[in-house]
Amino acid sequence: MEAEAALILWKRSEQYGPRNTTILSDGDASTYKRLSDEKPHGASVAIQKEECINHIGKRLGTALRKAVSEWRTRGCKLGGRGRGTLKAMTIAKLQKYYQKAILDNRGNLLAMKSAIYATLFHSISTDEKPQHGNCPVGTESWCFYQRAVAQGKQPGPHKDNVGTPLKEAVLAKMMPAYQRLASNTLLERRVDLAVDLAVCKFNAGCTKTVLSLQEAAGLPAGDKTVALGVRQGRVVKAKLRATKSSSTTVRRSNLPNDEF
Repeated sequence: MEAEAALILWKRSEQYGPRNTTILSDGDASTYKRLSDEKPHGASVAIQKEECINHIGKRLGTALRKAVSEWRTRGCKLGGRGRGTLKAMTIAKLQKYYQKAILDNRGNLLAMKSAIYATLFHSISTDEKPQHGNCPVGTESWCFYQRAVAQGKQPGPHKDNVGTPLKEAVLAKMMPAYQRLASNTLLERRVDLAVDLAVCKFNAGCTKTVLSLQEAAGLPAGDKTVALGVRQGRVVKAKLRATKSSSTTVRRSNLPNDEF
């Protein structure tokens, strides 16, 4: 039903404009495949697919839960109540940190990938084998290990400071999900979109960008639209002031309330 409805709408856009060429979806390939096969704008116009960040984050959680289930059928227990297992609470936190890594590094593919893997390797670190090479450095880092190093102190025990501990044996069974959802192909779509919006907002301002996007889509811009542009502008200015007033690249106020 969704694929059929999408095809009708896209054919109408060919008639009335503006022409739709990009679909924002939750990862379900059926609608995208139907549009690509039908080619409502002709063979020369390729249909592009963008991913919704919220659904991408949910896909990581789904993939990890699926891994737990599949390995259980093979007689290998990844989940459970013990320390270092891939329990439900740990999966929920990893999903949240994955989303945050993408949002905090919009426009920078390498930084995005590094931040994603930082949360994973931080979680399997131990006193005997710390793995904090991807964690942000400095006295304001969310990583207790890097924070202590920057302060010239001895890092505390991992058992007391890692909130999402994972056994290293679990890593190999989780890695396929991370490799798939941290691939360049998927993350580049987030980077491209972020860069486009950043350029528009820098050149024209947040309010004008929002209004122009509405106008290009053939949608009337009301008071709510104007208010959205103004609010985004205030957020950008606030972040700029915060950046100028800080000598570090990582601000603790931008991190989740709980540590990794």
